[in-house]
Amino acid sequence: MTGSPPYSSKQKIAELEQAVAQADALADMKSNFLATMSHEIRTPMQTIYGILELIDEENPDEKISNLVDIAREASSGLLEILDDVLDLAKVDAGKMELDVFEVPVRLLVRGLLEALAVKVHSAGIDLVDNIEQDVPFVVVGDPKRLRQIIMNLCGNALKFTEKGTVTVHVTTNVQHITIPEGGVGLRFEIIDTGIGMSEQACARLFQNFAQADSSTSRKYGGTGLGLSISKKLVELMDGQIGVQSQEGKGSTFWFEIPTIEVDTDKTTVDLPDLTGISVLSVEDHPQGAKEIMNSLRSMGATVESCPTYAEGLALARRRPFDVAVIDQGLPDGLGLDLIKEIMKIRPGMGMVMYTVRDDIGLSHSLKALGATYLTKPASRAGLGEAVKNTARKHNLSIDGPRKLLIAEDTDSVQEILKRQLEKIGGVEATFVENGKQALEAIQTGEYGIVFTDLHMPEMDGYALVNSVRESEADTDKHFPVIVLTADVQMAQRETYMRHGFDECLLKPVSLGQFRGLLMRWGLLEHEHPKENGESAEDDTIQPQDNAPGQRPPQDAKPPAIDRQAMIDQMGAFDDMAIEMLGMFADMTAPLIVKIREAHTHKDLHDIKEAAHSLKGAARSACCNVLGDLAADLQDAAEDGQYGDDLIPQIETEFERVKTEIAAL
Repeated sequence: MTGSPPYSSKQKIAELEQAVAQADALADMKSNFLATMSHEIRTPMQTIYGILELIDEENPDEKISNLVDIAREASSGLLEILDDVLDLAKVDAGKMELDVFEVPVRLLVRGLLEALAVKVHSAGIDLVDNIEQDVPFVVVGDPKRLRQIIMNLCGNALKFTEKGTVTVHVTTNVQHITIPEGGVGLRFEIIDTGIGMSEQACARLFQNFAQADSSTSRKYGGTGLGLSISKKLVELMDGQIGVQSQEGKGSTFWFEIPTIEVDTDKTTVDLPDLTGISVLSVEDHPQGAKEIMNSLRSMGATVESCPTYAEGLALARRRPFDVAVIDQGLPDGLGLDLIKEIMKIRPGMGMVMYTVRDDIGLSHSLKALGATYLTKPASRAGLGEAVKNTARKHNLSIDGPRKLLIAEDTDSVQEILKRQLEKIGGVEATFVENGKQALEAIQTGEYGIVFTDLHMPEMDGYALVNSVRESEADTDKHFPVIVLTADVQMAQRETYMRHGFDECLLKPVSLGQFRGLLMRWGLLEHEHPKENGESAEDDTIQPQDNAPGQRPPQDAKPPAIDRQAMIDQMGAFDDMAIEMLGMFADMTAPLIVKIREAHTHKDLHDIKEAAHSLKGAARSACCNVLGDLAADLQDAAEDGQYGDDLIPQIETEFERVKTEIAAL
């Protein structure tokens, strides 16, 4: 009997291995395509979003302003979709990593429902939480991704429910996962009374771009990515997800995850040190205000708390803080408006919006102001890091030239940045098209800081920062390099610092972000309140630094005493204010002596402590230049080194303060 040779098992194995390799390659291609697409679309969004912002800055009429708002809302929606696509690509490529923090389960669920309440499209829908008593108060997990899953499932439930309830039920009664020894399992159920689905529709869910039926996208909207991403995130947490539904009788989406209970008297992570940082907290919910105060004080911060817009504004007028943590929904106004008003009075204060609202439009508005956006409930460490980073950003400076270099190869992005710089004013900048040109320019010594895109011809941003860091490896110099990119992954502090960058400016760059970064790095002076002021007192009492009708020259050094700030703080620049300044000079003199003596003995601890005290005293007395120098010294001492010229600058500035006080 003749015929073809038998099909060997080795051949079968080889073919299977080849098929697996081809499938892996195809998956990589798909993930790379999605990531590249998301990244590349963000770059032209720089032009779109930047132009819209510039138009709005021109104070257009109501019709144009409404059109700008519509376009910005559409831009925000597109960015939200791009974030979903990027998440999908990261999970598929195995590059999604979970952060391990403390997750307060009840605060997470109730905060989400409070945030969703503003999105409820019908008055006939109730949002309900049902958390069993045996569910731990705090567990280990990734609060951001857990929030994303629940938000996706609740948003889906609201979309298909016209009346009735949407309930988030949390229990430890898990049925589909294995609980690790010493751990606990949590089951989350999102139960709605909506239109329900057939078994066939349920079977199609959790797939990329899949919806219950072909009419869903037209009637209800959405990309179909939310459920797919939720499934992948749950599986990344070693959990399971599913759905039970019946047409006309609602749906129950559920997921189960293994976790570990956290003792509320302990912490599983290292908390940031907030010693010396003063915080203004504006939060109207009593329990929320208490938790913010206790959390920040446990890390060393001093905290003043108040429940209303009016009280928050009054406190900010009375004295400066390093950081303000402000809720969006206040009983007498919006947190966003309060942030804008405080920034006019205290441009050096860091701003953190801490809110239950997960609103990408609000997020972009805050970025435009240079403020930090943080969703509730953040872990204790997350809140602390937001406060610490915001405070530090407002105390950075550069050594050497105050000229800006920007390496960017996209003409439209260059044009927007040039127009933004024209709008900001006061900053000299040069543009180059690649890292090679940037490196040659840096070596001339004309520039004090460089902003660089990542992807450029001849030499990219990674190679540029590596070259800069290698050139200063054996010196005590540090040249600031800011990454200018559309890659949202690079915006993580751990990521850009690991590559050697000092900060990340994410495209699309807002005018407020740009201005704020230039101010933080010392290329742009802090903008003090205008002479026509914002308060009633300003209408009758004006600062007297210049003769009537005169303005100081643009290159003049700021006054030793900010009289406008003193008016805002004290209500008037009168005998009482002058007496207070005299007391400040007498009480501060020993601090100057202590700093000089500590410098002589190279005692960094005493320098840091004295500099902190001087910073607080000087800023309270509206001697902002002196306060900023003291802040620089405190930061430098914390880092273990400071320039020899910094202490003489402080002594010279203190003499200038005393001279001005004596002249009063």
